[in-house]
Amino acid sequence: MATYQIQKGFDLKIAGKAEAKIADAPEPVLVAVDTAEFPGIKPKALVQEGDRVKTGQPLFLDKLDRERMFCAPATGVVKQVVFGERRFLQRVVIEVAAKEEFHQGERLDVRAATREQAIVALERSGLWPLVRQRPLGTIADPAKVPVAIYVNGMDTEPLAADPAFATQGRKVDLQAGVDLLKKLTGGKVHLTLQAGAGHQDELRSLQGVELHEFSGPHPSGLVGTHISRIQPLRITEVAWYLKAQEVALLGEWLRTGRYPAKRVVAVAGSMAPSRQYFRIRQGAALATLSGHRPVQGDVRVINGTVLSGMATDPTGFLGFYNHTVTFIPEGTGQRDLFGWALPHFGKLSASRAVFSWLAPRREYEVDARLNGGHRPIVNIGAWESVTPLDIHPAYLVRAIQANDLEEAVKLGLLEVTEEDVALCTVVDPCKIDVGEVIRSGLELYVKEG
Repeated sequence: MATYQIQKGFDLKIAGKAEAKIADAPEPVLVAVDTAEFPGIKPKALVQEGDRVKTGQPLFLDKLDRERMFCAPATGVVKQVVFGERRFLQRVVIEVAAKEEFHQGERLDVRAATREQAIVALERSGLWPLVRQRPLGTIADPAKVPVAIYVNGMDTEPLAADPAFATQGRKVDLQAGVDLLKKLTGGKVHLTLQAGAGHQDELRSLQGVELHEFSGPHPSGLVGTHISRIQPLRITEVAWYLKAQEVALLGEWLRTGRYPAKRVVAVAGSMAPSRQYFRIRQGAALATLSGHRPVQGDVRVINGTVLSGMATDPTGFLGFYNHTVTFIPEGTGQRDLFGWALPHFGKLSASRAVFSWLAPRREYEVDARLNGGHRPIVNIGAWESVTPLDIHPAYLVRAIQANDLEEAVKLGLLEVTEEDVALCTVVDPCKIDVGEVIRSGLELYVKEG
């Protein structure tokens, strides 16, 4: 077992952490699957409005790989099939039925199956999108053999769900999932955990994985940081990655033969209706977490964490990859008297621009205000101070904005995704969305082949 100490980074101490207890959320009235969560696919609808579907039944496929299915997370009637420009499928909404029925797919015997058979079975099951790859941060390409697969058993993002707590009591499923992952790579399966953290015994006891511990501030819990320390990728190599709870879902599918439709989600934030963990159906309406009533008032609802999540309408739906739902004040209409001219002892800041560093608090209540306006890039080293990767983010962003793809690749474009540079956006005095720039660079790389 190797231990890595991350020095660069910053922990956002935000109020509203989820309490370590789990309850079953009520069944949702509606569930939905959004195609926008799966960049790089070309979806083809397999159902129409009014069709009755079973849990695990394919809703749409990827025209670039017709074995790759995206399945219904509940039994019910297709209420809405939403198309955008050029008839591009955007969302499928299902009205949940009282009685659940499961679509019977093919069973997989991991010990007897070949790698190709395992991949086809996973794609047809609707669970292949759980497996993602670096570089690009998209759904894994089954045609490429990864040099390693990373199972992330830690999360240092603010208010994020604890993977070890969310998977307690699921060792059988976790081990089955790991056994399946070993079939998919000729390299190692790496398990990353937080050094010194408790309640990780089940994860530590998994067989067939190489254990690594990380400590230090965020982003020490991101897979990009783990890859850069454990086995940096060469230009022609790819690595696959999943979160610990996603591995448990693979194991549950192997054990039961049914599509695993339930997730454990942490509800957090200073405006959260209930700060705790819930077992909730994939794609459920977020109003399910607040008694089937959308959250009212000046509230920002985030599918995910404040760093890498997406702001969503209170009437929206739980994202496919999200294990955290965050509620913080929107801050609409609020303005601080005298703005920057006051010392602001109670504000969270990564620098000494405000005086809260003299009397640091255990937690800060933050809102969604930008607190400033967009400005041209001024390189004062703020981005580099929170980036432990061996890249120069300021020069990388400039290369992307200049459409200099060759220079961007040399500067580390393929080593990062949006989540790796989220802290750059937080500490940036110029208010630039660095993640948005990085994603545009990755899309340009894919477009140029």
